[in-house]
Amino acid sequence: MVTVSLVVDDADWGGALDNWLVLAHLEGVNANLEGAKLIQRKTRSLLSRYHHRPLSSTPSPIGEPPAMISGRLAASVMAEQDGDDAVVGPTEWASSTNGPYGRFLELGGVHKGDMWWWEDGYWHNAQELEKLPRPFLKPATDDAIKSGELTEIYWRRWLIAQQMATS
Repeated sequence: MVTVSLVVDDADWGGALDNWLVLAHLEGVNANLEGAKLIQRKTRSLLSRYHHRPLSSTPSPIGEPPAMISGRLAASVMAEQDGDDAVVGPTEWASSTNGPYGRFLELGGVHKGDMWWWEDGYWHNAQELEKLPRPFLKPATDDAIKSGELTEIYWRRWLIAQQMATS
């Protein structure tokens, strides 16, 4: 009779796996911010597609991103780290005397307040204004996903983690 015994020292393997998990997490966090910046660029591009003529009521086509007047909404779209996550969207800087307008333009809805604006050579006033959605963030996000660019960011970042863990 032959007795065979095998002793496996998996400390190196376990250590390498632990290292890879830490690196994959860190690169995932980096991918979150890189993805948010991709969506930020796409959003700003969409918000620059149409231009609003001065003192006119010519908006973008219904359902399309809002036409640019001052560029303030596009400039307010920020991408930033939030813990392990990243957030992207318009900041409070996208506001007027009638209040913040990024969310209102994206989703549409009813805005109530004592609103005044100059348009077509006259001052206008309203207490309630209903707006149809003029989405800009959702189409930019959808494009980042459908184009494969967002997936590519995560693949590339996790490959970086794998290469760092195995070199």
